[in-house]
Amino acid sequence: FRDQQFSGQVNNSTAVNRIGVVQFVRGRQFAEDDGPMSHPIRPDSYIAMDNFYTATVYRKGSEIIRMYDTILSSTGFRKGMDLYFKRHDGCAVTCDDFLAAMADANGVDLSQFSRWYSTSGTPTVTYESSYDAKKGLFHLTLTQSSRSNDPLFIPVAVGLLDRESGEEVIPTTVLELKETSQTFDFPGLKGDVVPSILRNFSAPVKLEPASGKVNESDLAFLAAKDTDGVNRWDSAQRLYAALILKILNNESFDESMNRVLDTFGETLKDEGISDDSMRAFALILPGESTLAEAVKVVDPPAIRNARKQVKKAIAIKFKGEITAYYNKLTADIASDGTTFKVDGASVGRRRLRNVYLGYLCSINETAEEQKVAAYLASSHFNAATGMTDKLAAFNQLVSMSGEGASARDAAI
Repeated sequence: FRDQQFSGQVNNSTAVNRIGVVQFVRGRQFAEDDGPMSHPIRPDSYIAMDNFYTATVYRKGSEIIRMYDTILSSTGFRKGMDLYFKRHDGCAVTCDDFLAAMADANGVDLSQFSRWYSTSGTPTVTYESSYDAKKGLFHLTLTQSSRSNDPLFIPVAVGLLDRESGEEVIPTTVLELKETSQTFDFPGLKGDVVPSILRNFSAPVKLEPASGKVNESDLAFLAAKDTDGVNRWDSAQRLYAALILKILNNESFDESMNRVLDTFGETLKDEGISDDSMRAFALILPGESTLAEAVKVVDPPAIRNARKQVKKAIAIKFKGEITAYYNKLTADIASDGTTFKVDGASVGRRRLRNVYLGYLCSINETAEEQKVAAYLASSHFNAATGMTDKLAAFNQLVSMSGEGASARDAAI
């Protein structure tokens, strides 16, 4: 947790750093939680000490620490840390000692929160909402389920945006979900709102609509309007995933495809996004491991093909714009000379340029398209001044065939 906070501040983008963490937790740790190796962050027993070096112990463990900060605020967390060091500096300690310091320093009861330490698996939080126009009252019902016999203490950060203007009418508020199901009321509203739920990924849980079907219109709205960087990215990810899953399940997807293309186009051209890393993350489709978490029977080739179909449709639709942006970034990076820069802005430019490369290389059906893709990826590969660009180009080249085979073989 400390490393994540520091890294976000150094690169001047806590949202970008947080997105990277969330991707890992959902792609790796959630899979571990759902598999035969599932275990709580504090195992009751172990065979060998190296059993503790897992995504659950380290990555989910850091999410537990983050929840203290979310529940108690950064000031309250610091108070807890000060008391923890005062009591235990130089001593062997337990998770219970840490929890006690946080609770005592802030005068709160965290006994229910301690269930996180002994509960394996990934909890699920479902949501449903309604708006009473006459009273100006918005109701949000949250329901939790987990492997714990008793409800967990789950902090759910929520914000509300006006459905008409997109203005944030209720800033981020942390709701304390302590019962199996709770309804939270937001009075004094002048119009209907769209809820932004689980902001900044405030708890390591799966968030699902109670109806079982996502509202794609609301996701598109949040992907364009949300003031929380993590949730804005996540809304786009869930919108993309909804389309890919429809293709995977042989469902009608024309309307979803149009919505995805509109959302992608707005993000691609949005001048309000000043951080290239944020734009890059917002344009990337969900990974195959993340998509596998959303299906009951995992069919890797089918998931890959459905994802490729969406990626190619996007690339064809915006080929001109993506090519222009790619060429501009290439020129900007070339102006730096051979100096490899590691500041946040330079990292963002490389990340975004590599995303554009991936989309352009996905257009590779005809012999001519294969030649163009191979030339582009080879040029990117040969001009790379760092491993980031080299690997991004190599990832495109190794899967090429036909007219791109020779370029693939040369890179290998």
